[in-house]
Amino acid sequence: MDQIILENKGAFYYSLIGLSLLLMSLRPAFKNKRFINIPVLYILVGASAAQFDLPLLTPSGGDLAVVVIERVSEIIVIISLAGAGLAIDVGTNWRRWIPSWCLIGIAMPLTITAIFFLGWQVAGLGIAASVLLGAALAPTDPVLARAVQVGGPNKKQDGARVALTSEAGLNDGLAFPFVWLAIGLAGVVGIGEFDWTKWVLYDALYRTAAGMLIGVGTGWFTTKVLFSPLGDATNERGNPVIVLLSATFVAYGFAEFVHGYGFLSVFVAARAGLVFAQNTSAEPYEHMAHNSADQIEAVLMAILLLWFGAYIGAELWTQWTWTDLGIALAILFIIRPVIAYASMVGTCGNWRDRLKVSFFGIRGMGSIFYIACAESR
Repeated sequence: MDQIILENKGAFYYSLIGLSLLLMSLRPAFKNKRFINIPVLYILVGASAAQFDLPLLTPSGGDLAVVVIERVSEIIVIISLAGAGLAIDVGTNWRRWIPSWCLIGIAMPLTITAIFFLGWQVAGLGIAASVLLGAALAPTDPVLARAVQVGGPNKKQDGARVALTSEAGLNDGLAFPFVWLAIGLAGVVGIGEFDWTKWVLYDALYRTAAGMLIGVGTGWFTTKVLFSPLGDATNERGNPVIVLLSATFVAYGFAEFVHGYGFLSVFVAARAGLVFAQNTSAEPYEHMAHNSADQIEAVLMAILLLWFGAYIGAELWTQWTWTDLGIALAILFIIRPVIAYASMVGTCGNWRDRLKVSFFGIRGMGSIFYIACAESR
């Protein structure tokens, strides 16, 4: 059996991805099934496929492998961020966003700090590696948390789901200052040599502001193009996929070009585009774009999760320790839930809503990108 698969590895990969995409089409049917988690199924299938010793791209494969993993995870995250921005349909009322600001401004820094101390004092990592661990694991992932986020425009937009979706959209970008902090600390001998002023003014403030401003500008510009005499919305054309990819790549590319945070820019661009289109003839078009983002994300997520499962089965499964398991369980069941729940007291529905948001602040594709990004530098 192993020999047959090895001899036809190309056909095996195509068949596996095809069946996985078919399974992805069944997501709506499993949406309310508590004990069926399709992303986990993909990881298990990938791990099983790894037992056939097929060729596999892994971080240990060298610089080129790390760059490929970084770029693929980068694409799926920015598509997911665009989808998250288009999914939230609650307007700009600042009160509706209070739980999000609490999660981002209070829960995320405290979670990064707690994970940092776990990595430093328990896992025995260096200071830079511990900071990177916190930055990679603290933010909620926009990809794997979609199962409990808002369903999209004109669908249920309760406080808990809005908080989780907006947190996932914003904090993937706002975690980057800490990624750069880790990269900077890795390049100095002692903490005293690190340029803290530059980090605060440039990495934390400038890059965040640049990402947000370019995101707003891209959202405005895209909406204006749609409304122009030659635009898609004006001429009743159906090219939401093209427009979605265009706005996403423009927002990300321009933000990165001026050294802003592209992840933040993509989410803000999607939100701005939706706000500018509200109560206009282009609003239904924005809803079509959200559906397009969902489908593109599903394809990319299926492929990447299969790869991640194969990577676990081929390498990671033999490398973990009981200390690693203890730290992972502490992050999932103690640190994130307790800190997030406490930060939202009095701001987000009842205690069940807050508990749901606290436990579903999970990591995923963003973590892979952060680690690969730091590794490539």
